[in-house]
Amino acid sequence: MRALAIAITLAVVVAVAGPVAASPAEELNVARDAFRRSDWQAAIPVLSSLLYPTPRLASEEDIYEAHLLLGMCAFETQDRTAATREFEEAIVLQRERKLGTGVFSAPAVALYEERRAALADKYLLEAEKRALALEREKYRRLVEAMVVVEKRDYYINFIPFGAGQFQNQQTTRGILFASAQGVTGALSAGIWMYLVGSYGLSGEVPPEQANGVRRLQQIEIGAGAAFLGLAAWGIVDALVGYQPSVVRRPDESILPPDLRRPGSSPGPGSGRRAPPAVIEPARRPETTFHLVPTPLPGGGGAVLSWKF
Repeated sequence: MRALAIAITLAVVVAVAGPVAASPAEELNVARDAFRRSDWQAAIPVLSSLLYPTPRLASEEDIYEAHLLLGMCAFETQDRTAATREFEEAIVLQRERKLGTGVFSAPAVALYEERRAALADKYLLEAEKRALALEREKYRRLVEAMVVVEKRDYYINFIPFGAGQFQNQQTTRGILFASAQGVTGALSAGIWMYLVGSYGLSGEVPPEQANGVRRLQQIEIGAGAAFLGLAAWGIVDALVGYQPSVVRRPDESILPPDLRRPGSSPGPGSGRRAPPAVIEPARRPETTFHLVPTPLPGGGGAVLSWKF
């Protein structure tokens, strides 16, 4: 009697519980069978429930197959939009996988291969863009870390006409020294050439022209002395501001715009100057001078005054 009671109880439990729900793998088998029978309408809801709203299948291979079969069913039921969407979902999972026409229809396989080729081009382009962006970022960081060491020649300091100042990037001083030395040197040399051309190297001057020639000689000597003084002054000034080397950033005008630092030069022809050097010689107060012709007893001369 006890065994009979247990059997009756189990029968009641089975009857109440009803059939056990099928697993996702079993549902996929049901969809496969419906697809083989070309029963698209029966396979579509089963496959949709396995994939949406979230996939219930355990392996990537099963998810790929479900998307592929759902795409094939959609294609065979004239829903090309849904077929394209499902084919692309499958291709994303296995981009290198190709299909044959032994199981699927030729038009469906053609659509699948068409989307696979399009996505392959898309992924290739995206991969190239990522690689290019990575290279540009590496190049940008390299440029930011780079410095240019500019070597400066010591002998340039002894060249007149502001050569040392121009090398030290003291442009204003270089222009002042070059102009002053040019004026005084040209004045002295010009008078000397005039006198030699007029009276020869022997210097035989008629008595009636002696006073005028004497005044010219005084101006010549004064201008020559001023030239030599300015040249010596320029040498000393260049030596004071001289640095054997200067570290600066490379010229960024040659770089593409997106690799330049904010505020850097936009490139040749833009009208803007190149970025300044990172290390510059120490600035000194600008020097000004005045060269004033001055009459002297029995002649004339020039008075040079400066302020620094």
